Formats: sequence, structure tokens, C-alpha cells
Amino acid sequence: MDWQETKAFLAPCFPEEVCEEMELLYPGELREIRVRAGRPVVFRTQTRQTALSWTPGPREVETLAEALSGHSLYAREDETRQGYVTLRGGHRMGLCGRVHQHHMLRELSGIGSLCIRIAAAWPGCADPLMPLVLREGRVGSGMLLGAPGTGKTTLLRDLARQLASGRAARQVAVIDERGELAACAEGIPQLDVGAWTDVLDGCGKEQAVPWLLRSMAPEVIVTDELSGPSDVAAVRDALSAGVAVIASLHAASLQEVAGRPVVSQLLAARCFDWYALLHPEGGGRIAAVYDRAGSPVKLP
Repeated sequence: MDWQETKAFLAPCFPEEVCEEMELLYPGELREIRVRAGRPVVFRTQTRQTALSWTPGPREVETLAEALSGHSLYAREDETRQGYVTLRGGHRMGLCGRVHQHHMLRELSGIGSLCIRIAAAWPGCADPLMPLVLREGRVGSGMLLGAPGTGKTTLLRDLARQLASGRAARQVAVIDERGELAACAEGIPQLDVGAWTDVLDGCGKEQAVPWLLRSMAPEVIVTDELSGPSDVAAVRDALSAGVAVIASLHAASLQEVAGRPVVSQLLAARCFDWYALLHPEGGGRIAAVYDRAGSPVKLP
């Protein structure tokens, strides 16, 4: 979705005063919409937060969540149990409210607040990284590090697009576990991830990596947000099969990665050729780059 399409998607769900504020924003400026029962709605951009005039009640928050999810919120229990729903266009709606625990399952009810993260394509934002990713005709495996909202997913998407386009295009596979990288609808990406890219949507990395290795023969796998031991094992399986992996991780520094028992194995084994730390103020800017040994380097 471009900005006009995003506004057309959001506008029917919000009251007029919120839509008027949207009209004042330029394309790509809006990053988040925070909606809390009994408190003003907040627009968050890269540089500021603005409290609007609309203060929804509890029922209005639930109605908004239903409308944004295409009136299928409670039919998508697998997602709501994880605390979010991926919306049309790749936008992501985080949910908070009353959680009921039934044995090993959690159910969400009484939604009290939402965090709507706006997906945006920034073609060319990965340009500074491309000399690091592509060296002597080889794709180097790497990891993007950064806090939430710093642009990791947007950079990953543009890396996939650039690697899978042009005369030197590679066969790229995207593991889009949460539907944010490619925003597939009926299996077709709605965001540009490259002409030579195959997308496995809604599948965990542990299942997705062997699936792709068996069926699609990728040269590069791009995936978002590594977390537990199964993700780390899946990455190592892909690398051992000769496939480059580009992934992201919530981390404020390389030292933080080294201090995590699970993901630190990737650093200790020098699985990645490069690490790029994103600037904490966001915008997809690169604050520092490290080589496979964790030593600082300059971009070529």
C-alpha cells in the first residue's frame, strides 16, 4: 500500500477528526497510532508524538479493532493469542486487554488499547548496506540489530527486493511468519519484495527452512525477528546447506546479543558475515557495522 491506499484503508474505521489529522501528514511520516480507552489517540512519527482530540471509550476501542481486522478479530485466535493481528497492507495491530488462561491457551477479551504500526516501503533504503551484503559476487549472511520501530523490517524488505531484482538477481525466499515483510493476500505479496522472491507466509522458521530447502532451492533466505532456540537451529540448518541468511533481532547492541544464551551461539560460531546496528531514533539509519568477529568496520 502507498500512503493514499493506507489512508483509504484506515479512514472508514476512524472518526472524522482523526481522518482530518491524517490528511496533514506527508507520505511515510506516520509510524504508529496509539489508541487507549479513556485517553486521547496519539499519532507517532519519527520526530514527534501528537495527542489528538478523539478520546474513545472501551466499546469504541473494541469496535475499531474489529473494523481494522475486517470484522474477523475473534476468528483469528492464533494471532490474537500472540498479542497482535496483521492487517491488510502489512500493517500490524498490537492488542492489550483482559487475558484469560485456559490450560495452555490464552484468550484475549475486553480490549483496552491498540498499537497500530504502519507498514511502509522505502525503496532504496538498503542502498548503504548493499556493498556489505554483496561482495565479489557473493551474498554475505547478516543480521540487523535494533530496537522496535527503528526500521529493521523495512530494511529487510528492501534488501530482499534488491537481491531479487535486476540482472544479477538471486533466488530469494522470504519467511514472513507475521505477515509484515511481504503482506501477502491469497499468497501474493502486496509489498515489493523483488521479482525473484518466493514468500512463505504465516509459517514459523523451524518449519519454513526445511520446506524451502526441499522445494524452492533458495540462494538467500530473508526472515524477521529471531527469538528462541528453534529459530537459531533453523538458521544454522540453512547456513549448513549453503544458503545465505539475512535476519533481524531485537537488540540495542552487539554486546546485548553476546549476553543472550540462545542467540549468542550464532555470534560465537561466526555464522554471520556482518552485523548492522540501527540508530535508536529510527528511520532505518545505520549507527554501526561489525564484521563476523564482532569488530567495528566501515561500510565500503
